Amino acid sequence: MAFWSNPNAQPKLSFKYLASFGFGQDIIRTYTLRSFQRPSFSIATSEYVWLNDVNFKPGVLTWNPIEITLTDGEGREENNAEKLYDLLNRSGYQTNTVNQPRSTIEKGKSSTALGGQMIFTQIDSDSIPVEEWILINPFMEAVNFGQNNYGAEEIITISMTVRYDYAQYNSFSF
Repeated sequence: MAFWSNPNAQPKLSFKYLASFGFGQDIIRTYTLRSFQRPSFSIATSEYVWLNDVNFKPGVLTWNPIEITLTDGEGREENNAEKLYDLLNRSGYQTNTVNQPRSTIEKGKSSTALGGQMIFTQIDSDSIPVEEWILINPFMEAVNFGQNNYGAEEIITISMTVRYDYAQYNSFSF
């Protein structure tokens, strides 16, 4: 039986979510988060030959990076370009200055700059949490600050790729 034939069924809607970066920190405002990819994983497989057959067995699980799209605003709270560049600096990146040599980006600093975790909460039509994904030890893998274009009147978007160690899933369904 399809879900739409059940009047009590409610599918999860892609535009009903909340986001939190870190432990109670509002580094990036949720309303500037245009889209994000939910966590996914891959399991490596090993092939082995047994007499005249080829068999497979599961191997190591790898959590795949997620893509996040942000809008970039002019106000202090919405200026995600400034916030992401600040996160880069707090991750250990420094340009070559007279008094300080360049430094390296460290995973610990990078993850701490993002608050140590990212939480994406799916909500229902009454804004009640249905489930949440918690990304543990996230860090920025890539950032694209967008593109300006005289031929368009649209909001500048920033795309960000986030890598993380693993994800936790919590369901609030009853």
